[in-house]
Amino acid sequence: MATVDITRIASNIGALNSLNSLMNINAKLATHQTRLSTGKRINSAADDPAGLTIATKMLARSEGLKVTLDNIGDAKNMLSVAEGGLSKMNDILIQMRNKAEQAASDTLGTTERQAIQTQLSAYAEQIDNIVAETKWNSVQLLDGTVSKQFQTGVDAGENTTWSLTQNHGAGSTGLGISTSVDNNLATVSTLGAATAITASATAAANFSALQTGNYQIEVKGVAASTTRGAITSGSVFSNANFVLSASDPAAAANEIANGTTNIQIKDYNYTSGAGNSTIDYSVDGGTTWVDNATITGDLSTANGTLLLQKGGGNSGLTLTITSNADTRTDIAGLQSSAVDYIKMGYAKAQLQTAEGAAITVNNSGASSYFYLDGTAGGVATDTGRALSVTSDTLANMTTDFNAGTKSSFNYKAKNAYSVDVSTANLAAGYMQTVNNAMDTVNNSMSSLGSLMARLTFKEESISTAQVNVEASYNRIMNANMAEEQMNASKYTILQQTAIAMLAQANQAPQNLLSLFR
Repeated sequence: MATVDITRIASNIGALNSLNSLMNINAKLATHQTRLSTGKRINSAADDPAGLTIATKMLARSEGLKVTLDNIGDAKNMLSVAEGGLSKMNDILIQMRNKAEQAASDTLGTTERQAIQTQLSAYAEQIDNIVAETKWNSVQLLDGTVSKQFQTGVDAGENTTWSLTQNHGAGSTGLGISTSVDNNLATVSTLGAATAITASATAAANFSALQTGNYQIEVKGVAASTTRGAITSGSVFSNANFVLSASDPAAAANEIANGTTNIQIKDYNYTSGAGNSTIDYSVDGGTTWVDNATITGDLSTANGTLLLQKGGGNSGLTLTITSNADTRTDIAGLQSSAVDYIKMGYAKAQLQTAEGAAITVNNSGASSYFYLDGTAGGVATDTGRALSVTSDTLANMTTDFNAGTKSSFNYKAKNAYSVDVSTANLAAGYMQTVNNAMDTVNNSMSSLGSLMARLTFKEESISTAQVNVEASYNRIMNANMAEEQMNASKYTILQQTAIAMLAQANQAPQNLLSLFR
């Protein structure tokens, strides 16, 4: 500071010194007032260049740690969504195992097992539904395709990976989902010896598709030849002297349909002599009567026969009247016989469960029978149960089949969740399948739980680090408000004294005027 020489008035050194001091005080007071108003210790790079550099890096790291905490929280939420799906899937699998165990007991019949099978199929469908709907930002989490990388640190490369390579869908875990999309499927196509009958898929006609499971087709009877039908039941009338048989004329029209036909005899008139006895009959339950049909032969000496007609054509049935005194008088009332008939060239078959219970195949009297056409090879019969059965020629059919011939096959309904517990052994096997699926789900849940616990530890560590980095940044960058207020008060007082001294310094040169008096 310059020395004040009061005798030299051309320059007011004392006032200049006071002014400089006042300017310095004003600058320092302004700095402290700025810190008090902003709360920051460093308000420009000039305040603390090194401190600003350090604090800026700490701020970036603190903010990065906050983002890391958000990432970990999002990752845990994502894993929780997957865990929720797996947990519910596990609940369903427990129920499925219980039902399979129930079906493994032979105290249940076919109907009861089919009810359980329907319920298990619905549960399997729900498992696939859970897989399809367990998503995070439109990404499926349980279909075996998920592979994620979580940024769980501030710097590049500080990440945590997660993947589930196992598809938890019902099909992938062996719970038996049908892969058929457009058609129903019979997994065994050839039935019986050679290739006489084959089964294939067809559109359901009168009934819904069969439930997935094991079935069999049993041949109930085969026509003897292309010119002779077969009667499987109902050939004897209430009067045992009237008996039906399948005829064997070369020109038989075979007008009676396959199945049961009600044949009635209304009047029988015996007249001695060949070709003199007559009979009135109907082959359609009395709707159409044939009057006074002549019986061949002389019933007084031998049996008589009559080839039954329908609509003017040969029915393929022969009525034989026994030569007996009881038949030479008029019959009393209608003689009726419900005849189960197989047309010439056809075979009668029945669709059954694996245990042999008949299954209805069409709407005609809720019949469980269908008839295979052997008059030409390759004629398909739609059973009305989404199953088509195709016959070979009659020559092969009569060679390969006898009444009682059976052939088993496995059927899967199209687009169905085809759980098969139709037998005790299949149900027992399915229990193990469900156990395996539960192991898969539990392993995935264990993996998820371990990763979530690991992320929780990392979250706690990152949270502690973020607090401490924030504290370091705060000490460097932010103002100590108590200290700044103290300094501001000090410089306010100094400002006032500096102004007073500046006024006194300006007054001092006037004292020299007394020398000029």
